Amino acid sequence: MVLLGGGLVMAACKKEAANIFNMFTDVTVTFHGDHPFSVTDYKLVNDGDSVYIDYTIASANEDMYAVVVEKVGGAQGNNPERTETVISDESERRSYSRILKLKMQRDGQTSYRIFAKNRVGHYMGDGYTKVTIEVRPSYRVIPDRRIFAPDSVSGTTPSFYSLMRGEAFSFAEGREHSADIDFGIRVRPDPRPAHANQLIYNYYSLSTDPNPFEPYDISDWEKRETIFSAPLTGQTNTFLYTLVSSSVIEEHAKSRDLTVTSTDFGTWQAGLAPGNLVYFLTPEGKYGAIHVNQSTKDLEGRPYINISVKMQR
Repeated sequence: MVLLGGGLVMAACKKEAANIFNMFTDVTVTFHGDHPFSVTDYKLVNDGDSVYIDYTIASANEDMYAVVVEKVGGAQGNNPERTETVISDESERRSYSRILKLKMQRDGQTSYRIFAKNRVGHYMGDGYTKVTIEVRPSYRVIPDRRIFAPDSVSGTTPSFYSLMRGEAFSFAEGREHSADIDFGIRVRPDPRPAHANQLIYNYYSLSTDPNPFEPYDISDWEKRETIFSAPLTGQTNTFLYTLVSSSVIEEHAKSRDLTVTSTDFGTWQAGLAPGNLVYFLTPEGKYGAIHVNQSTKDLEGRPYINISVKMQR
């Protein structure tokens, strides 16, 4: 209280706000580098490599009752993934050491931090440190490519597709580029009255014998023997969030029957329909996946499907 000009004035007291960067200094985290696979700060690796996170988390003044490993990077919606372990051994509640052995199967950067919780589940600290592991690019993404329904009159709509080049070709262009073309599409109306406006999109490898689309004579084209799976429905999340490295793509593709060279589905939902996924294997031994994003028409009224592809480098 201060007296000014005969009056009393209350002096304001400045209150310091809590600083999150020095609130949790009792907890320390140490990452050890005793093994060739260990990461202590940042590590650049290849798809499928093993990485060890060898850590000790210690608390100076309070017992730890749980340790949480938080993983950030590439998860659906970019939400952190947390794994909590209860510390049941009382002798480890001030210093807790473990080794996480990881097989890296996600391209790009993933960060891990370790933090502790006390008896009532409150956050105690993470030592203000983390480790980051980066996986070199192992697969290609070819987004938003259009493949049109074939025009048997003019042969000028791009209804053939090269997976490696990420390009669609018309019948008129096809012979020149046939060494690169993996499949063509053909369409027919859905026969069910309730789906009369829907087209069934079927696909076929150029090596299919006999040629399933007779209006196009491809007898003198080179024939790539790319093989496919049957379509899997409702696979958008799998394509976006699961198929995130070359090794994962290969594992998923190998789990399917890759013997399909031509399809003849009776409903539009069974073929190359939005949300459906088709795995493939090229003659060069590259595995991949085709996702159908959309089935629609362009401004000229020409039907087409929009696809995205992930395939091994």
